[in-house]
Amino acid sequence: MTNEPSLDKESPLKKRRDELGLTQRDIAVAIDVSVQTISNWETGRFKEVRLTLPQVKALCRVLKWAIDDLPDDFKPLDS
Repeated sequence: MTNEPSLDKESPLKKRRDELGLTQRDIAVAIDVSVQTISNWETGRFKEVRLTLPQVKALCRVLKWAIDDLPDDFKPLDS
């Protein structure tokens, strides 16, 4: 057995960040939120993500996702 978290239980935001080689800070700066906010999204600490339309557009640009690619939430699947 391993102590590493299962990749399918990983936050979709963290998974995408890792795929693109981005840090939490990269995302935070791009959408004008704190690094702690990104961390909270990835851990499921915030139940709901609230973004303005310009922030959603910036998030899509930095993550190279179309709006339809955005997950319904960013928390890990086991949260």
